[in-house]
Formats: sequence, structure tokens, C-alpha cells
Amino acid sequence: MSSYPYTAFYDLDHTILDGNSATHLIQEAHKRGVMSERQYRHAVWLSILYKLDMGDPTRIINRMLTWLKGVEEADITALAQEIFDSNIKETIRPEILETIEEHRANNGSVVLLSSATTPICQPVTRYMGLDEMICTQLESKNGILTGRTSGKLVYGPEKKVRLLAFCQEKAVDPMTAWYYGDSHTDRHVMEAVGFPVAVSPDKKLLKIANKNNWPILL
Repeated sequence: MSSYPYTAFYDLDHTILDGNSATHLIQEAHKRGVMSERQYRHAVWLSILYKLDMGDPTRIINRMLTWLKGVEEADITALAQEIFDSNIKETIRPEILETIEEHRANNGSVVLLSSATTPICQPVTRYMGLDEMICTQLESKNGILTGRTSGKLVYGPEKKVRLLAFCQEKAVDPMTAWYYGDSHTDRHVMEAVGFPVAVSPDKKLLKIANKNNWPILL
């Protein structure tokens, strides 16, 4: 049983962060030659498709991870830490930090729940002192990344699955839980908690939030 009365879950990109963490990683990997010019252009093209909602988003995101095939896991972990320290850390939203402090003052636990990968989520979790993280795991063999995920991508309906599994394991009532997210793809997990909060929501989520009278942080 959890020692906390409730849990507040937070998305990462465009929620905790004012921007996308993967963009920083891809740009720096390309700059350092870890990602080829062809791979970089392919990733940019896929990101455009994702933003325009053209195609299956889960498939697009999985394809965006293929550039990692053959890269040492330790190298990506180190690179992600460097990028967090130099670029990502400064994009943490002060208003989100305030909500986290409020939850801590109320003895709530704070958990990162994101489709972002482990190398990116780990430094965020450590720096912010979050209690736990639930994110996309990268598959590796003998320390070398395969370009695939280990298990399902923590995206869309899968976020709801992971949240409910966490709540069951920790004996936490989802109706006492909070979830902060920015995208309409978070709708499933937001409907599963008692206190959903839309953070700088996209147009679709803004419409959903207004319809359901969910709080909105701009």
C-alpha cells in the first residue's frame, strides 16, 4: 500500500517542459555525428507528419527511434544527461514546479508518465526529485540499442494502462489521482483520473477540456 494519500502524474513534453525533449536529443546527436544526415532528415520528416496528424502516431514515433539502432546505450544515456544540463533543464515551466510543490505540501507523490524514452526521463526525474517515472523503455542487446522499444510505447491508451497498473500496485485510487497533460492523445488517461488538468492544450484537448470542465493551465 502506498504511503501517500494520492499521486499526481505529469506528462513531460509541452507539460513539464516548454518544448519537446526529443528535438534537443536529435539535433545534438546529428551535430555530433551520432545520427547521419539521412537519418536526421528522415526524423524531421516524421516529426512533421506527427505534428500534422498524418498517419498512425504510434507507428511514426516508433519509426523515429530506428536511428538508435547500433548505438551504445551508455553513449545515449550520457548524451541525454549532457543535453538536459545544457538545454532541457532551462525549459522546465515554473508554473508546473509550483503545482508539484503544492502536491508535495499535501503529501502527494509525484510521478512522471511520458512517452519519452528512459535516457531523457532519468535526468528529469533525478533533477526534479520526482518519486517515480513511467516512460518508454529502449530495447538493447549487450549494451547496444536495437532501434526498438522494450515493451509498448507509453503513448495514447497505453498511458491509461500504465497509470491504472501503477495505481493497482500501489493501492492508489485513480479517482484521487491527478494527471497533467497537453495533448488530445492524453484523453484516455485523463478520463481515468479524478483530477485531469490540461496544460497549454492543443486545439483538440482544449475542446475536450472545456466540454468536461477540466481545469486549464496556459
